[in-house]
Amino acid sequence: MTNILMNKDGKYVKMDNVNLATLPTDERIWIQLTNPNEIEVHRMIDELKIPEDFVRSALDDEEGPRLDEDDDTHYTLTVFDIPVIQRDTESDAPYTTIPLSIIQKGNLTVTVCLQENFKFHEIKQGTLRTNILLDSKKITYQFLLAFHSLYEVYLRAIDKTSTRLESKLMESKDADTSLRELMRLKNALIYFASSLRQNDLVAEKMIVQKGLTEDDVETLENIRVEIKQAFATCNLQRELMNETMGTYSNIVNYQLAERMRLLTIVTIILAIPTLIAGIYGMNVRLPFDQLPGLNAFWLVIVVTIIACIATAIWMIPNRHVFNKPKKKPRNKHHKKKDN
Repeated sequence: MTNILMNKDGKYVKMDNVNLATLPTDERIWIQLTNPNEIEVHRMIDELKIPEDFVRSALDDEEGPRLDEDDDTHYTLTVFDIPVIQRDTESDAPYTTIPLSIIQKGNLTVTVCLQENFKFHEIKQGTLRTNILLDSKKITYQFLLAFHSLYEVYLRAIDKTSTRLESKLMESKDADTSLRELMRLKNALIYFASSLRQNDLVAEKMIVQKGLTEDDVETLENIRVEIKQAFATCNLQRELMNETMGTYSNIVNYQLAERMRLLTIVTIILAIPTLIAGIYGMNVRLPFDQLPGLNAFWLVIVVTIIACIATAIWMIPNRHVFNKPKKKPRNKHHKKKDN
């Protein structure tokens, strides 16, 4: 999809039936390409003489943030990663990042991206959050501000979701699903951290470009602060998730150890009657064999039961619960009477 927009009073108005070769050079023009087809790509290359690799840079999911300039056409390319929501529930993360290319020459700006985003609409309508970062009229800075503020929005959403999942996890409610969702959120944070780190490198290179005013440098430095804050938040949330998952793992290991201990006690107790029955199954003289058959049988059974109960009481660590605690005598203090 191709949208050709002209800036009027801070807003970008759509232009229809426009010949790209006759675009006005004294007006700020924004050409928005969203998941373009081959016809749209070749139109940019043929009519605007944009280098082909500039146009196709954002169409590759693996393209990393970078700065580039073509000496022949004088087009500049800025690529940075923006956060998006993945609608596919089978994906490895609910959020990921995709490249956004900004191609500039004079008052002409061409953006190439695989997905539409509501932040594009805010820039078109001039409703983007205004603060010290938006003093510059350069649309590249507006994109940097808009999408790095979007990182903060998604990070807050991840924080709320992870807090809810951690509560469910500690309450052992649907633990498997909660763990899977936490892993997906953790993967999203990994994607965010990697993209923010590379975006910061691009912003750092932009600061040292020639022809920047003091306001531009200050704006870029403030944008870098925004990027660093989002990166720090991302790392903090990753550490919290690691701690939560580590704590849950310790709890599971403790519960497993308790179950194994209980099974061991049961196995030892059951081994006692097996041992006694095996001994009395041998064809040798044994205790009580002179008694009548029925009396000897019941006597052996009683001895076996007593041995099992004694072993159970000895092996259970909280065996004091079977005994009544002894009451400690109270210390009575008698006052001496003065004679």
